[in-house]
Amino acid sequence: MPSARELFSASAKDDNGKKQYRLLVRLRVATMEVPVGTASGSEEIWSYIEEEPVLGARSVGLGPNGFRVGVARRDSWQDLTRILKRMTGRDVRNDYATAVPGDPIRFILKRNQPVQTIFVYYEDRTFSGADYPPGDNVLSLSCTLDEDDPTKILITAVPQICSTDRPVEFLNEGGRMMIVSKPQMFPLSALTFQLLVPAHDILVIGPGVAARRQASAGHHFLVKEREGMEFETVLVLIPEVVAVAQ
Repeated sequence: MPSARELFSASAKDDNGKKQYRLLVRLRVATMEVPVGTASGSEEIWSYIEEEPVLGARSVGLGPNGFRVGVARRDSWQDLTRILKRMTGRDVRNDYATAVPGDPIRFILKRNQPVQTIFVYYEDRTFSGADYPPGDNVLSLSCTLDEDDPTKILITAVPQICSTDRPVEFLNEGGRMMIVSKPQMFPLSALTFQLLVPAHDILVIGPGVAARRQASAGHHFLVKEREGMEFETVLVLIPEVVAVAQ
């Protein structure tokens, strides 16, 4: 499989000048669960991470809502894995997911949640709350590529509730009526964030101190109880651009 840079060589096109390859983003994913306070109460991980790259003017801060997000340089990987191994007591295990442009990847952070009331806190110190139906708490990630510069990936993330209930819908596909049953998605749109991540650098999404507040979004998505103990979830993602034949 050719690298992203190789796509822009003459050999990446056929005799008619048409591209022979399609660009996709492959994500190396590690999900860790550690006792509450291990990640949110320690600066050891975050000292390697630049938390400024979150893009855009916002009326909602991630920190007051229990999230910490940032990017670490690729050469920090060995230091980060050493810290994470010490926190979890095990080696970091990687999974892989492929992101197709326009088709978000959904990471299920908490399954089968009951009715939830989640509050969003704003930078002017006001807040608003909403009730959500039973379902899974997921983080939806979309990856966008600039084909003129395949060394950077724009990642857009939004927390969502994926309903357990699957309403029936009627769709007209090519003149044929189809019955489909699919869950409803309830995004926490105010908490959408974007980062421009260099390929092979390390995106870290984890809990902030405010995640210990039970009504916060960070608590609902990144803190879970197991066997009478509370654990925090930390997501570590390493994107790379790959090419597949058309």
